[in-house]
Amino acid sequence: MRVLATLLVAIAAVAPAAVAQSADTPELRITTTFPSNPLSLVKNGQANRVVFNIQNPPSQDRVLSLTGITGAWLNNKKADGERGRVIRNMTVTPYKSLSLRTVGGRPLEVPFDFYPEFKPQTMGIDFYLKVLDGQTQKTHTIQAYQGSVTVIEPPKNWLDPQLWSLYLLGLAILGGAAYYAASIFAPGLVGASATKGAKGKSASGTGRSGAAPALSGAVSSTGASVSAKGYDEDWIPEHHLKKSKAGDDGRKSPVGGARKRK
Repeated sequence: MRVLATLLVAIAAVAPAAVAQSADTPELRITTTFPSNPLSLVKNGQANRVVFNIQNPPSQDRVLSLTGITGAWLNNKKADGERGRVIRNMTVTPYKSLSLRTVGGRPLEVPFDFYPEFKPQTMGIDFYLKVLDGQTQKTHTIQAYQGSVTVIEPPKNWLDPQLWSLYLLGLAILGGAAYYAASIFAPGLVGASATKGAKGKSASGTGRSGAAPALSGAVSSTGASVSAKGYDEDWIPEHHLKKSKAGDDGRKSPVGGARKRK
């Protein structure tokens, strides 16, 4: 039964569609195919191509041009018109007024890429063409295909940069969780490492401060001796120094000076 259903899907994918939604909607012969993909398998997150073979019958004397292609993802458990039938609409891919005039009876081939983002499953799919009528300047939405596709996951590539970024993020989260758990259930390990680091820093700081001894006030920058008064006495004449010392002695012994006056 599964093989029969797959064959029916493949036949429906190449079956021509002659769609007429309203009285003035152009009638186009449209054949939809999935190149090199007879089972209609579409890969998540990748470009999947479908090709429309469009033929404008000569009986229609109308100037038609393709202005866009869009589609929709459908819920196969719902019928057309029911609520929840359309799961997600596709973004319209614009075209710059591609003429649909048939040349030499050959249909016009128009490729279209779409990108699914669903979990693996079988889904319904619709494709629509936006066709502009040159006479009336009216844009018509013409159904080009309705069928089913099977969404699958693409094979994993271990060299994918996105996967490596996820691995690094996971390792960072695990490392943070391990450190947090260790700080709660084994605080001695975390505290010991922190204390050891602090001791190393304090020892290095003490070595730097001890290496620079305090400057003594007894030696000047030139190596000469400095008195307690704060200046160098080597360059002062000796008789000035004697007078200075005599004056200091007189000020230091005021009692003796008073006795001499008597």
